[in-house]
Amino acid sequence: MYLIKWSNRKLGEEIFSGNVYILIPAYIKNNVSFKASPQCEPSHQAFIDDISFRFNDEVSSLVHKSFSRSYLGTFSLACFDELECEADQQNYQDAELFLSLDSKTGLAVLTIRLFEKQLPVSQLLDRLSKGDILFNADIGNGIQLEELLSPWGISVLTTSAKACLSTRQEIPKDILPYYIANETYASKNMSAQITSKEFKHQMSTNIAQYDSSDIFVGKHSVIRIDRRESQHHYPKLESDGTFLFVLEALLYKEAAVLRTNKKVLTSIERNELLALDVLNELTAEFSSTIPFWDIKIFNYLTAQQLANNLDDRFGINQHFELYEKNQQLLQYRINLKEGIEQEKKNNILYIIAVILFIFEIAPHCYALFTRIISGKGFSLVESLSLLSAGLFTALLATILVLVISNKKKKHNASL
Repeated sequence: MYLIKWSNRKLGEEIFSGNVYILIPAYIKNNVSFKASPQCEPSHQAFIDDISFRFNDEVSSLVHKSFSRSYLGTFSLACFDELECEADQQNYQDAELFLSLDSKTGLAVLTIRLFEKQLPVSQLLDRLSKGDILFNADIGNGIQLEELLSPWGISVLTTSAKACLSTRQEIPKDILPYYIANETYASKNMSAQITSKEFKHQMSTNIAQYDSSDIFVGKHSVIRIDRRESQHHYPKLESDGTFLFVLEALLYKEAAVLRTNKKVLTSIERNELLALDVLNELTAEFSSTIPFWDIKIFNYLTAQQLANNLDDRFGINQHFELYEKNQQLLQYRINLKEGIEQEKKNNILYIIAVILFIFEIAPHCYALFTRIISGKGFSLVESLSLLSAGLFTALLATILVLVISNKKKKHNASL
């Protein structure tokens, strides 16, 4: 069997047949020690072993040596568009969750796998666009992904999730744009068809490096059509693995910048976090992820070219540009806050200087006016002592004022 075709399909009907992988940048929360679940079925271990083998065989960087992979469990995933389905038509599918974790940085990539499924996958992609990833689990129904993962201390960045659809079907041309755009096909809510030239260009641009598959890429989705000779209805694990490890490597790069950028934004919004030691901590954390920034880590030029194409389509470097702008804003706000605090301190010191001057000169003024009123004069020693005390006090006050003024000028120049 070479390639399966959609048969007896009616207009407006969609049934995807294949494997669905949702990869999400993630990280372990601070002060949390991740503990993997000990149970793992042979089919789950086979997936873990295949991805690990790809990294060991095809990645030149040693960064993956600190990776560990775990199976988290199988949960019922909502795969329907709530605006399109009645309550009795809601489609749930068993989804397997895996975590790839870098022990040195705490960065991770979560993979949600729906293996050998048939479903209207555009509705699941639509949910992905909204970050509305819901599960039914033992702890309740309609559980958000972040809540589901909370026992492991995993934080996910769902707005940057990527979906990989792997199939042996030729995808109809009227459906393919919706897979690339991550929108529900034949939506009753929209009552319109995608005509975007950009999406049409993406669905006609095959970035595959070998003739064993076709690969079409959108901003958040990848469609992979397996063209290997096989009698199997679905793409095999070994076939998907040749692509998935490249995708995982890119998601680590994205996780690195998104985690720090999220913390920078939190610091900007919360006044108590506007401090140089916080900025230094964030900079150190981001610097520790440098090995993930360079995606030129593949042994083979074909894998490297594929990674470059995916990196461009996903627009990951735009996250780095946004991080730099947010970091500059954080630095400005810290300087501004410190300037306000310094000005308050300067005002206090100025008042103290005035008070000291008054207290220092007051006894001499009292003695002066007492002598004048009583008609007594001053000896030469007393006159010089009074003059010296006044001049010395005035000099100290002037120096203090000049120091305060100079500090203020320097701080204003740094803003």
